[in-house]
Amino acid sequence: MSLLWILILVLASSGAMFFGVQAAWNSKRCERFRIRPEMSKKVKGAKLYKRIGGNLVLSGITVFALTYGAGGWLIDSAEDFGPGKLLLALVILLVYDFFYYLMHRFAFHGVGWLKKVHAVHHIVRAPTAIESLFLHPMETFLGQFLLTAVACVMGPLDPLTWGVILFVHSNLNIIVHAGLDIQVPGLRLFSALSRKHAKHHVSMRGGNFASLTPLWDMMFGTAE
Repeated sequence: MSLLWILILVLASSGAMFFGVQAAWNSKRCERFRIRPEMSKKVKGAKLYKRIGGNLVLSGITVFALTYGAGGWLIDSAEDFGPGKLLLALVILLVYDFFYYLMHRFAFHGVGWLKKVHAVHHIVRAPTAIESLFLHPMETFLGQFLLTAVACVMGPLDPLTWGVILFVHSNLNIIVHAGLDIQVPGLRLFSALSRKHAKHHVSMRGGNFASLTPLWDMMFGTAE
């Protein structure tokens, strides 16, 4: 499968996850699983959908631009996909999450202009899947740039391994914003991630800074 089709399928799957998880939150059947349903939404209507729509388009453009812009640093089409590449994908995601933890904790929640950039995302106090894209455009770019940079340093990768990394990264970021705590086998891990990130959104002074795993927060004493 070509790199182009892999990127298209990853973005399509992320879109399906995005709208599917949001539909689950909105449904009556999942009403009892909602995290903090009592908190009123501070952002509604045109302001919400304009920013989300803009970031939806920007994130797709950024994935294509960085993937093709990185060239041979990122992708080597001569490389073959195999079981060992799944381990490499996991390592890249963990390394990315470590550096994202540092950026999130010390830049986004520290001092300076990046704190103001991240404060846009924290307007949302009780996130659902749709608010995973309520971001300043700079934050959208920085997250994808960091993932691509880590992959370049540890690459180059075959196209499918890069597709797996993008798939996990994008879909986990939707899941942590799901706003749902569904305690059934197979979903408890995802619910735990969603609960932790919901705590993070309550204020700019909380913990739980990692994006994909609680590992780094546990190691550095910022888990809540």
